[in-house]
Amino acid sequence: MKLTEYIRQSSVGVKLIVLLILILCGVFVIAIPMLFVQGEYALLIGMYLQNIGMFILPAWFAAMLFWGDASRGLHLNKVPRLVELLCIVLLYFVATPMFNRLVEWNESISLPAAFSGIEAWMRQQEEAAAVVTEQLMQIKSLPHFLAIIVGIGVLTGMGEEMVFRGILQQVVQGKSRRAHWAVWISAFLFSAIHLQFYGFFPRLLLGAFFGYLLVWSRNLWLPIFGHMFNNSMVACISYFTGNASDNAMEALGTAQSSTGWLAWVSLVATALLLYLFYKKVFLASRGIKETSSGGR
Repeated sequence: MKLTEYIRQSSVGVKLIVLLILILCGVFVIAIPMLFVQGEYALLIGMYLQNIGMFILPAWFAAMLFWGDASRGLHLNKVPRLVELLCIVLLYFVATPMFNRLVEWNESISLPAAFSGIEAWMRQQEEAAAVVTEQLMQIKSLPHFLAIIVGIGVLTGMGEEMVFRGILQQVVQGKSRRAHWAVWISAFLFSAIHLQFYGFFPRLLLGAFFGYLLVWSRNLWLPIFGHMFNNSMVACISYFTGNASDNAMEALGTAQSSTGWLAWVSLVATALLLYLFYKKVFLASRGIKETSSGGR
């Protein structure tokens, strides 16, 4: 039996080990050019290399090993519809106050005194990540802003979705009907791997949303677009507010603002939109496809 045939017929555990090996190979490959990356744009260049070497290429090679046709296996072979993209954009803005309140609550979590050492480590990781983000978002010009959008929006959105939804979620789900397990396991790992524990729950829900987008549409371009849009908005807010630490959009729905009530309105509206999104866009589209194929 050829190695590729063995991998395709192997268990979930074997496939996850193969994915991990490919990612580690990517780490070693990008470590070489990173030794020579210096200067004020080192973080940005590093992000480009990381997304390509640790996420995009390993996911593509893994898909080739697991399914033969990487594009079809990753569900990158369909063009998303405009209505689907518009629904994602609408959901982003409607859900913003709810997510802001969730971020606020997550940041206020304190562990019991017995876990003070763990909490100190978590705070340290959070502060380190915040410093890197702040340095990365010191946008100096329009070309620099566009380069940030490509890095933090396009490449990060594509790379992380290819790994976590395109490979991990589909491998865990397999040919069974354990879609919910697959969505939440991949969302949990997606959030945990960022090592930003005071943003864990918002990122967990965001990852689950991306996962259900793939389950509903069988089109990875939708979670990629959602991830790209979410990350790009961070860069846009930073650029157009002059890197201000506080802005009106991030304060919407928080308990410390006068718009705290918006969080509950946002919660109800988001749930309603998700229901309509699923019923009127995805199920309706599926019914049309089934009718058209039945008539042939």
